[in-house]
Amino acid sequence: MRINLLGPLQAYGDDHRVDMAPAAQKVRQTLAMLVLNAGRVVPFEQLMDELWNDNPPASAHTALQTYVYQLRKRFSLGNPRSGGAVRVAGPLLGTVDGGYQLSLPADHVDVFRCEPLLARARAEFRDEDFARARDTAAAALQLWRDDALVDVRKGPTLKAEAVRLKELRTSAHHLRIESDLHLGRHHEVLGELTSMAGREPTDERAQGNLMTALYRMDRRAEALQVYRRARERIATELGLDPSPQLQALHTAVLTSDEALLRPAGRLTAVTAATRAPCHLPAPRERLTGRAGQLARLTAVLAGRAREDRPVVIVGGAPGTGKSELCLHAAHQVSGHYPDGRLYARLRDGAGRRVRPAEILRSFLRGLGATEEQLRLGTTDLSLLFRTWTADLRVLVVLDDVCDVRDLTPLLPSGAGCGVVIGSRRRLFVSSSAVHVELAGLPFDDCLHLLASSVPSHRITMDPEGLRRLARLCRGLPGVLFAVASQLRRRPHWTARQATAWVLASGGADSDPLGVRAGFDRTLATLPAESRPLAYALLSPGVPDRLTPVLVAAALGISDQRAEDLLEELAESYLLRAQHPCVNGRFSYEWEPGTRPFAARPSSAPVMCSA
Repeated sequence: MRINLLGPLQAYGDDHRVDMAPAAQKVRQTLAMLVLNAGRVVPFEQLMDELWNDNPPASAHTALQTYVYQLRKRFSLGNPRSGGAVRVAGPLLGTVDGGYQLSLPADHVDVFRCEPLLARARAEFRDEDFARARDTAAAALQLWRDDALVDVRKGPTLKAEAVRLKELRTSAHHLRIESDLHLGRHHEVLGELTSMAGREPTDERAQGNLMTALYRMDRRAEALQVYRRARERIATELGLDPSPQLQALHTAVLTSDEALLRPAGRLTAVTAATRAPCHLPAPRERLTGRAGQLARLTAVLAGRAREDRPVVIVGGAPGTGKSELCLHAAHQVSGHYPDGRLYARLRDGAGRRVRPAEILRSFLRGLGATEEQLRLGTTDLSLLFRTWTADLRVLVVLDDVCDVRDLTPLLPSGAGCGVVIGSRRRLFVSSSAVHVELAGLPFDDCLHLLASSVPSHRITMDPEGLRRLARLCRGLPGVLFAVASQLRRRPHWTARQATAWVLASGGADSDPLGVRAGFDRTLATLPAESRPLAYALLSPGVPDRLTPVLVAAALGISDQRAEDLLEELAESYLLRAQHPCVNGRFSYEWEPGTRPFAARPSSAPVMCSA
């Protein structure tokens, strides 16, 4: 089975000469959604949202089952269900984890062949191997037959993906042309550049490349005219001035800078794009059970119908996978932010606050600041960062955020920028920010995550033992991956040994599951006088369900101080308030996993200073 999406939808089975793409639009939509998420579970809700735009009919689930049945029948994809490790011998469309999962090799989909080619071309360009970069980018472009998904009806997810792929194609086109310019082929690309600049009059990269080609052909007046037209269109349509890069190129043309005549030299207008910083760490694990949240984040970050920069905030209790979701979302939308992807943690490993000036210097160094500029104070560094990002499209990822005041100097100013925040506390950044709060994973997702992480382990042969082990993990991805890591190191273990290890970790002096460290880092953000009180609430004699009156009696503090403490812990995603309230006061319960994994055997908590 081979699927082509970079143009009209094409689908081939064993005979590559016969296009088997279904004719019905909703079946085509379903196929496109499954193919673009090959290897990942696509929840029923996400598919129905795509097909019916938040307004599914009563028969939507039955209709979706019918579309999937048609695809299975047409392409002989079988009908496997979850319940153990699935061994894939060929393309397979399974019903798993509240959704569908298409198992299909990446090289059988043109989109997944194109993206590695473009990544390789960028790397070759950065290494100044322009001939190879040109050929690799051209090979990527040859996979395109028209606009991606051009004949497929699109809901919210496919619309966002079509926009992303269009920008991917444009990026490949620019990269191939810029490689040609570095190779001195300005005569060969002039006609192509003239057409591209005419189609996209506000695309500064196209205008700059056309100016460079014209200047090298001794057509300086025409190059200056290109700049004047671009400046007028940018001002009229966007209300902006040209970017500093395009202005610098204009100055170079105006002053007859001979550096522009040397093809091997790096062009001013291209430098920012080819040396754009990418500080994002790679995600440690694949996501399970977070498809809906990931789709929501990427739709916001990749959207273009907005007046201001998109800001998304991911919050949740320790171990719920906030950082991983932020990184997956950032990597998925990185193509929308060609001027850089910046990353910083606002707390170090011990929970101590990282100074904003230190983070700003890291950001500005990546964007090309001089050492003299980096010696400025925090206020001036922040102003410089805002100035530089005013006309750029930069994605800023800020993890381990605990206080909105720490964010203020680190936020980019440009409407084309995006911000992803991973937060240990509930924050209010702006009324337009999109909030995603993570709870524990559903049990079926826990079971699947654990089984798929160690598919050949002997523990997967004991379904009941595996289910008990998954329950002990309390829905926390961090705990599940810690257990999977232990099982990889100890393939001789049975479910009995693994279960005993998890149970013992709750009382161990060490922190094998990693949750206690996250709990400590979260408590380190509280006022110093609140931390020992919070640890005291984990004592065995204190009930799971907490009220201000009960806490006041247990800790010897006033009712109002007890209520303030409980609210602080709720803001930090460690407690959740229960409805309804009684006499105007709430009761509270620990987030799943907090009490069993965070309690210490000793009465003296080990704390790190904030």
